[in-house]
Amino acid sequence: MGSLDPADCDRMGPDGQFLEGTGGVDAGTMSVLSVVPCVLSEAVWLTPDQQVRLLAVACVVSGIVRLLADDPGTEILHSLVARMCTTLDHCGATVAAERAAL
Repeated sequence: MGSLDPADCDRMGPDGQFLEGTGGVDAGTMSVLSVVPCVLSEAVWLTPDQQVRLLAVACVVSGIVRLLADDPGTEILHSLVARMCTTLDHCGATVAAERAAL
C-alpha cells in the first residue's frame, strides 16, 4: 500500500459524473482485505481474541484506504486516520504483551 495516491480520490468527472477513486490501492490488496472477515471462522488455530484483533486490523486498514480515497480533506481536518491508528496500536500492544508473558 505504499502506492497511495491522493490524485486517485473520489471526484467529479468533467461531465459532472461521480468517479470512484481507489486512493492508489490496487484491487488485489482491497480484495485480500475484504476477504478476511469471511475466512476468519476457518482459522481454527487462532484464538477468538486473535481473530477479533485480525478482523479489527483488516477493517481499520481497509477503512483508512477508503477514507483517504473518499474524503482526504475531512481526514486531515479531524485526524480520523490518527484515531483509527489507535486501534492498530492497541492490537499490536496486546500481541506484544502476550508474547512477553510467554
